[in-house]
Amino acid sequence: MHLDPTLIRAVALGLLLVLIFGSRLTKGSVRQTPDGLVFGTKPVILWTRIIAVPGFLFAVVLVAMSRGSQVPWIFYAIVAVAIAFLLYQMPGTIILTPTAVTQKFWLQPTRVIQYNEVMALQSAQAGRAIRVLGDNRVKITHSMNHCASAEFQQELEHRTSKRLIT
Repeated sequence: MHLDPTLIRAVALGLLLVLIFGSRLTKGSVRQTPDGLVFGTKPVILWTRIIAVPGFLFAVVLVAMSRGSQVPWIFYAIVAVAIAFLLYQMPGTIILTPTAVTQKFWLQPTRVIQYNEVMALQSAQAGRAIRVLGDNRVKITHSMNHCASAEFQQELEHRTSKRLIT
């Protein structure tokens, strides 16, 4: 039996897309650390952004280089900017400390809202995310890329005495 490489690539790409989009349906789990409850990015989301996306961009660069023509430097600059943008857009890890909600990012400053400064808990993105609004103009968003959405909502409602606004 002869396997067609085009068919194998199409099946592999289809499985990758199902893995990436299907991972948003997984729940994930919250971790207890000495700092507090940690709501990190779901592992499948994290690994697809760290491995699959740069791997895909590398494959694009490799194909462009193998064409025999010289690739302009602007192409490499666009690929570098795309990778930096993806890292900048990574969802930050949310930590519920004993006194505050904290969100730590790779390339953005850390956001902190004390529990007594929480103005509201909003449902965002058609109910797929929870936005914490502070009176210090800081917003912390627990998106569908984070783990344990129900536990996050329940714990925040308990610690802030606020209810989720839908």
